Amino acid sequence: MGHLFQGRYRAILVDKDSYALELSRYIHLNPVRARLVKDPSEYLWSSYIAYVGREKEGGWPETEFILSQLGGKGRYRRYVEEAMGKPTRDPLEKAVASTLLGSEGFVEWVREKWIKKATPKRDIPALRRLTHWPDLPFIQKETKKAFGEGSLASRKVALYLSHRYSGLSLGDIARYFGGIGPSAVSQNTRRFEALLREDLKLLKKVENLKKILSE
Repeated sequence: MGHLFQGRYRAILVDKDSYALELSRYIHLNPVRARLVKDPSEYLWSSYIAYVGREKEGGWPETEFILSQLGGKGRYRRYVEEAMGKPTRDPLEKAVASTLLGSEGFVEWVREKWIKKATPKRDIPALRRLTHWPDLPFIQKETKKAFGEGSLASRKVALYLSHRYSGLSLGDIARYFGGIGPSAVSQNTRRFEALLREDLKLLKKVENLKKILSE
């Protein structure tokens, strides 16, 4: 799943505990933050009314799991309304490798139980990121070697590689580099990937760096 009013669809594996509850509330409040409606129940294309009011035809979506964590529709409504008008961080900023959202124990469980058993030849970027995670100092060091100490290009490349290959959340990467927010990390990646499609010389240098990071 992705931002409802921004960017493309993304599939993320979410820990069933508080992370799922927090993400559900964040998604239901997206229309309010986008100033499309004043109350989430007013947005016609949201599943929120199924969680707090009448069920949609056919019994979809499945609301039982989320509602069971709070004890029913009334409490879920209050849980959502408590966050209205307050600054709310995107829970997806905590996603590891843009793929997993949950506690450290949950992420490690997924890696041990599923990722390590996956066929290594499959060309799935998320799978590669989850099976081999170079740390940020190593990424930064190798990038400086390739692009020069203190150069703007070096910082952009390091940010891009950290986002795509470190396995850390946007928030963790932003804190490491300093002076930027989590959204700036993802924006840098989108712009840099567009640049790579146009600059073959840059692409070759970045591909060489990727090989070093995967060793």
